[in-house]
Amino acid sequence: MPHIIIEYAELLADEAEVEAMLQAVHKSIADSGLFKANQIKTRAYPFQCFTNAGVTKPYIHVQARIKSGRDADNKKRLGEAILSGLSTLNIPASVITVEIIDMDRDSYCKYASK
Repeated sequence: MPHIIIEYAELLADEAEVEAMLQAVHKSIADSGLFKANQIKTRAYPFQCFTNAGVTKPYIHVQARIKSGRDADNKKRLGEAILSGLSTLNIPASVITVEIIDMDRDSYCKYASK
């Protein structure tokens, strides 16, 4: 926990840049002290078709899905850590947004193989 989903305009990044995004976000969250490094799950999905306020300026949107119960300050710290990690990469996105999403703790299920 958390599950980090990076959605990015396909034309923004090649495979090496996507790997850099994943690593930068993972490291920034781990360095924040909010989650242990071995708990952070990070993935990225490219999108081909998009508009950004009616124009085609490429952007990045990050969803951080966390179990419910964290206070607003911790959520804000998480969002800022993610932005901080991505901002070091000089990706030519017109905007980078982060959304912190609470997952219902009571209905969250997990199976981990041994």
